[in-house]
Amino acid sequence: VFKLCGGQEFVSPALRLAARSQHLERQVLPRSKFPEDRQGYLNWRTAVKRRQKERLLAILRFTGVDRSVVERASRLIGKDMPLAEDPEMQRLEDATCLTFLANDLDTFQKDKDDAKLVDIFQKTWKKMSPEAHAFAVGLEYTPRLLGCLVEAIAMATGLEANQQPMVAPRLPSATVELLRKSWANVPCESFGREFFERLYTEDPSLREVFAYQVARPSNVTKAVQMLLDQLEFELVPRLERMVHAIAALSRQFGKLRMSHMAPIKRALVRTVVAAAGSSKEKNNTNRAWEAFFYSMAAVAAPHLVLADNLSELADATAATLPTPGGGPQAGAIAAQGIALLEMSLGITALSQGSSAMPEEVASKLNEARGWLLGSVRDDVNAYCGLLSSVYGRGLGGREAPDETASEAEYKRWLRRATEVPLRVAEVSTGAAIACLPCKRAIKTSLKGDWIAGVKLLRTAVEISTKNVAINLQDGGRVAMDIDTRLSRLRDTEPPWEDLCDI
Repeated sequence: VFKLCGGQEFVSPALRLAARSQHLERQVLPRSKFPEDRQGYLNWRTAVKRRQKERLLAILRFTGVDRSVVERASRLIGKDMPLAEDPEMQRLEDATCLTFLANDLDTFQKDKDDAKLVDIFQKTWKKMSPEAHAFAVGLEYTPRLLGCLVEAIAMATGLEANQQPMVAPRLPSATVELLRKSWANVPCESFGREFFERLYTEDPSLREVFAYQVARPSNVTKAVQMLLDQLEFELVPRLERMVHAIAALSRQFGKLRMSHMAPIKRALVRTVVAAAGSSKEKNNTNRAWEAFFYSMAAVAAPHLVLADNLSELADATAATLPTPGGGPQAGAIAAQGIALLEMSLGITALSQGSSAMPEEVASKLNEARGWLLGSVRDDVNAYCGLLSSVYGRGLGGREAPDETASEAEYKRWLRRATEVPLRVAEVSTGAAIACLPCKRAIKTSLKGDWIAGVKLLRTAVEISTKNVAINLQDGGRVAMDIDTRLSRLRDTEPPWEDLCDI
């Protein structure tokens, strides 16, 4: 309480009494005397608060303490006031929650599964003030508890994935084994410090990004361990939620941007590789940790890319990481191209006394624009997944028992990395064709915008079909239906010249 209030002199006598009475004779009413269900728990809490309030009044009645102080303290301990309306009530709740996190959590968590811990963390977080949150993230947690806390904070603040988080590649067992083996060789007590030294040497401005208690060196080590613990196939969905939570929280409350992912990757990989032995060991370790990074990036990077503003997206594209590259840019410019067509059609309709463009065209363009914006995220996810599967292939040798699964994972991500740009080309072409009947109606003053929209769509199609061809060449025949769809697209009469002839 003293720390939260800024010093002992700022704590009222009533709040001091209430703080010291938090566990007043609580053992008289043990939890075991009430039913084990939730209603039994709530009844126990109510009974404890009522008894503590009554006992505090009885104990202090004849002690000479001012009656108003005693009554105020009893109301605080009885939690009679809403947290949002009484600052001292909030301070007492903050202190109670922080005491639980700092002193009682290790014992409390022993018989709880992760889902239960996440739920308890979330409820605890919602009770606390922003000042208490700052204290809470400065406490020490085990890797397991840190993961539960991160997931809970994202849920409590509305930053969890709205649906399912982006999918992460399933790393081959040989890669997972190599990751854990190489991690065991890293001096954990110095890893975080060395990681930040490499990071800040490359980009000193990142000191501002990581200038938070939660990003201290010891927590970086725990975060890596936390993620390594979730690499088994059946645990990957939990891993995806945790990585999404880290990215969303770091973006919302910190200053993490997509452009920072490149130096983070190099600092992570190089710090681990530095602890490896022979040249061959360093090479394999490097590949394993590249695979690990891109597996995590498959979840984190799509969120960061979509959250970036225009300037930040340009910084991310210029950064020394192969994504966001031509694929996401094609999706973005296609969406902007459709937006220009929608604007041209909409203003034209209004100027002609109609309230809207033709409903069928409007619906098709709106749906296409929404999908194309999502394709930016999907392309980043697909390319990170493909890179992860490429780096992880063959690390266990051809005789590795999961080599077939590893090859299947690679082909799955290659198909996805081919499917997204192909769909961008199909959607863009379809949207353009849908606009052909409307072109003659466009106002003269809007012809420049109309043509710009058409040319953006055309460019997006050219970029996307080229990416599809490259993937087919690099990976062989991904699937017969991909070949068929690409041929159909190429056989479609291009609408571009016709659309621009206005």
